[in-house]
Amino acid sequence: MGLRARLGLAFGGVALLVVGCAVAGVVAVGEQRDLAQQVTAVDGVVRDAETMRFQIADATGWQGFVLADVAAFGPEVALGEDGYNRAGFLASRDSVYEWLDTVDTSGMDDVELAAFAGLRPAWDSYFGWDDQVVEWIRPGTREGLATAQTSINGGEAGEAYGIVLDIADEIAASAQARLAGLEQEQAAAQNRAGWLLTVAGVVGVLLAALLAWLVTRSLVRPLESIRAVAEAVGARDLTRTTGLHRRDEVGRTGAALDAAVTEVRQLVAQLDASADAVAASAQGLSASSAQIASSAEQTSARSGQVSGAADEVSRSVATVAAGAEQMSASIREIAQNANEAARVAAGAVTEAEATNATISRLGVSSAEIGDVVKVITAIAGQTNLLALNATIEAARAGEAGRGFAVVADEVKQLAQATARATEDIARRVEAIQADTGGAVAAIGRIGEVIGQINDYQLTIASAVEEQTATTNEMSRSVAEAAGGSTEIAATITGVSTAAGATTQALDATRVSVQELSAMATELRGAVARFTH
Repeated sequence: MGLRARLGLAFGGVALLVVGCAVAGVVAVGEQRDLAQQVTAVDGVVRDAETMRFQIADATGWQGFVLADVAAFGPEVALGEDGYNRAGFLASRDSVYEWLDTVDTSGMDDVELAAFAGLRPAWDSYFGWDDQVVEWIRPGTREGLATAQTSINGGEAGEAYGIVLDIADEIAASAQARLAGLEQEQAAAQNRAGWLLTVAGVVGVLLAALLAWLVTRSLVRPLESIRAVAEAVGARDLTRTTGLHRRDEVGRTGAALDAAVTEVRQLVAQLDASADAVAASAQGLSASSAQIASSAEQTSARSGQVSGAADEVSRSVATVAAGAEQMSASIREIAQNANEAARVAAGAVTEAEATNATISRLGVSSAEIGDVVKVITAIAGQTNLLALNATIEAARAGEAGRGFAVVADEVKQLAQATARATEDIARRVEAIQADTGGAVAAIGRIGEVIGQINDYQLTIASAVEEQTATTNEMSRSVAEAAGGSTEIAATITGVSTAAGATTQALDATRVSVQELSAMATELRGAVARFTH
């Protein structure tokens, strides 16, 4: 049986015992509750019987005080609205019927119900005789009062009072008898419940203790074996096993511990063998590292020599490259100046052509001005002729044309001045035309010279561009050679650096190998502390 099943059985048994005790307690409590309810109901019946007795005593008390009031104050006062005792009697009667309508009879047995059934008729009879008593005492005579007292004390009214009182006594006696029986039964039930709970508790404790002992016994021994193996492992003894072959959880735990100890024992043996192998490998690795370090040092020394020679070549090529670069810069500057001169010459040709065109237009304009001057000269001649004719006509007119003759004379003089001015302008225009023709010819010759200069500059620029291309190609080749020599020097330097780094790494490897050898020694010492 598994551990879970054992514990489940044990706890299930305890749970059943607890449930049994609880059921016994519930049954006992239920019985007590039922008895208590019955006691409460019967006690209510007893109190109802006491209420009946109080009601009949209250009614007869008020009735006796009414008779006393009649004797003392007369029937009018005693039976009137202000009659205190008569009002109390009527209120007592009303409370009796109200109680009869609302009383709870569920707690009464058959005998008590039969007696209670005669209670209302008995009260009806009693209060009916009260009406007769009132009729006797209303006249206020001594005979009527005596008759009423006789009826109340031992007559028909007294008999009705006795019936009510007997019913109350019968119900009270029956209820009290039942109450006493229920109280005895309740006490007996309490005793039974106490014994039942005590026995159930004792049996439960004994069974729980038995189950706990059985479960503990089935667990302690194998757990002791497991603990012993665990302590042995803690003491580095790997030869102990639990030897448990049970199928429960404890047995599986012991088997797992045995398997783990076996695995650890095998692992320790492997570690022992591996430590020896690591120590041997560390020694071989140390020797190999020393050889590699020696070779790396030689490589580093030779790389340093090659690096120096490569640096010298690189510096020489760099010097040639710098000279080629300077020559290329000078040629580029010459080409730039030649191109600039060609551009200026081309601009001069353009400006000369523009100036020639302007001066040509000036010659045309001068010719046009000459034509205009000729027209003005003709107009001035005509004006002079018209002024002369006007002077002649003014002379013919005599005194009347004198003023007109003066104006005509002024016009003639103005025409003559205009003719002289136009002749002067014509001479100047002719001089301008002659000068313009010479300027046009001179500017034409200047343009031809500038054109020739422009052609020479273009030839020079073309030759310089070809030289620039050749120089650039030479400079590029020299630069590539310089870069290649620099790269060779850098590569050799890298080889030297790598050789130095290899030497340092091998030194570190040598240290690591020494540490590994020390660790292998420590591992062998640690494994040796285990018994396997």
